[in-house]
Amino acid sequence: MSDHKAAIDAIVKTVHDERVAREDFEKRSESERREFEAKSDLYFAKQQSAMTEAMNTVLKEAQDAAAKAARFAMGSTNSRAPESEYTKAFAEWLRNPRDQRASSQLQELHRKSVFTTGTGGSAAGGYAVPEEIDRAIITQLTNASPMRSLARVVTAGSPDYKVLVDTLGTSTSWVGEKAARSETNTPQLGEVAPTFGSLIAYPQATEESLNDMFFDVAGWLTASVSTAFAAAEGTAFTTGDGTNKPTGVMTNTKSTSDDASLTFGQVQYVPTGAAAAFPPLATTSPATYPGDVIINAAHKLKAGYRANARWMMNKATLAVVRKFKDVDANYLWQPGLALGIPGTLYGYPVVENEAMADLGANTFPIAFADFNAAYTIVDLVGTRVTLDEVTTPGYVKWYFRKRVGGKLTDNQAIKVIKCATT
Repeated sequence: MSDHKAAIDAIVKTVHDERVAREDFEKRSESERREFEAKSDLYFAKQQSAMTEAMNTVLKEAQDAAAKAARFAMGSTNSRAPESEYTKAFAEWLRNPRDQRASSQLQELHRKSVFTTGTGGSAAGGYAVPEEIDRAIITQLTNASPMRSLARVVTAGSPDYKVLVDTLGTSTSWVGEKAARSETNTPQLGEVAPTFGSLIAYPQATEESLNDMFFDVAGWLTASVSTAFAAAEGTAFTTGDGTNKPTGVMTNTKSTSDDASLTFGQVQYVPTGAAAAFPPLATTSPATYPGDVIINAAHKLKAGYRANARWMMNKATLAVVRKFKDVDANYLWQPGLALGIPGTLYGYPVVENEAMADLGANTFPIAFADFNAAYTIVDLVGTRVTLDEVTTPGYVKWYFRKRVGGKLTDNQAIKVIKCATT
């Protein structure tokens, strides 16, 4: 009996020892797990902190580099007030032009900033328009002005900007392996100097409207100035005479000579064959089709230019031309297949420009050109504004002005149609 009891006691002790050992193991495992998790959390926290610090360092270096690049792009490495700070001060001054604090702050930031402007009295005085507003004006101008959206547009620092054009081209020749090499013609460069003028806008607002906190002064001025500038540009870039304004694309002397004999600066024209309009449609002998004039003009332009060519005319002329048909009674005009895509005339897009001449005796109502190659617009850096709160009581006016120029630069990239018999 005692042996059985001893055996049972031994079993109970073994079970107890195993339970105690298991509990001790579980306690040690839990402690080690917690210690491991604590060390892991600390490790990952240190790693995250190091990564955040490294990212902040890289971001600061990128911001510093961007700021240096911006200063270099403005033509100076001198320190200047951040553009956003100047823009904020400018907007505050627009809303409160009589506020001495706003005026003083803008004057100080303007003095510290470096802005390149045009020369002469028309560019002197006033404040420089912030880049953000200036860019917004140019963007709206591009959307509103047909010539600006098609022509080559460059920015220059002075009105001395000139364009060099190869008027002859370098000739070539084929020779045998051992044949003598004769000298070929050398290129001739013609110089085109765009003519400049001061483009001005004079928007005004009531003093009460400026006190309205919901009145977006900067946005309203951008729209007003863009509308005024677009109206003036549209005419100048098309028919400007070059006197205190750009020389228009349609201003150059016209000639019937083809490209091979065309004098540099002259523009070739194609006559309609009628004194004051297009010839009437006649299917009897001799047959005449007014659309033939369109086809003839298109093929006077070299193939390289035709790839990017557009027709340009006003809406009254377009209303006439849209009715032209070919010998099979098909319209030469094809409407655009989607919204925003212009219709085509003989396969080439049509742009409406109300500054183009109407149909009439000896007028030039239609142009066909690669306008990007034919015409150059030059914007001088910087738009300036001066406040006028004196001339009209109860109103505040802003006198905006900038210098802009333009001229035909490649006379072979454009052909025009003339209402004439020859």
